[in-house]
Amino acid sequence: MAEATTVLSPSAYLEWEAEQEERHEYENGKLIAMGGSSKEHNKITSNLHGLIWMYLRGATGTMSIYQADMRVQSPLSDKYYYPDLVLTEGEEHYLENAPDTLLNPLLLIEVLSDSTAARDRGPKFEAYRAINSLREYVLVAQDQCQIEGFYRNDAGEWIIREPVAGQDNAFSFITLDLELKLGEVYQGVEV
Repeated sequence: MAEATTVLSPSAYLEWEAEQEERHEYENGKLIAMGGSSKEHNKITSNLHGLIWMYLRGATGTMSIYQADMRVQSPLSDKYYYPDLVLTEGEEHYLENAPDTLLNPLLLIEVLSDSTAARDRGPKFEAYRAINSLREYVLVAQDQCQIEGFYRNDAGEWIIREPVAGQDNAFSFITLDLELKLGEVYQGVEV
């Protein structure tokens, strides 16, 4: 992921981004080009999307899951990101004049890579924590079989969960009544 030197206003970014073939994240006026994903990244993201989608298909309620192209805006300054997976519940709210920019995600999932891990754990998580609707943030390693998570408790505090590692162990989502074996998440991925 390469950071561009171009500085744009949020509205100029949204207008410019709508015409681009490649996706770009945006932090305080600066564009951040989204690089191509590895085969492992794509398999993990696809596996997670499929597993969660199958769960939602059989569940009651109004949850939806989106993969890769759903932009999320943080109310913390001017920040726009494309999480790997976005889960919503209930009525979805979008930025006026930007119907592809979600304002109220429930769960965000990022698949880590060497080039994104520091941003996913640092500035992006800081920006995501400012989204009032967000209840859970999950980070999935692609170089080892490990998932870590953070969730917001009823008092509004973010709680760090112990990482779960190993193909035979399971990760439980706080926002869903769903437990996934890591072997399913990493199916077809050499780690």
